[in-house]
Amino acid sequence: MIRETIREQILAALKHSEAEDGLYFNNLIVVHEEEERPIVEGAEADVQKVLDAMVEAGELSVVGEGSQKIYSLTV
Repeated sequence: MIRETIREQILAALKHSEAEDGLYFNNLIVVHEEEERPIVEGAEADVQKVLDAMVEAGELSVVGEGSQKIYSLTV
């Protein structure tokens, strides 16, 4: 259940207009006061596991490596 909630939050964050070019991992879990997109709540390890599963399933694409990975919705 927690993973499905995280998945839904990731999709909501990446569908937001502020994420049209994708988001770094840190931008998914930290939203600054001036930003309007939804935050992804959960332990960092759980969020990463869900992101990895979504990439493997073809729901998300990734550009970059390590802390420089940018996640975006596949079209």
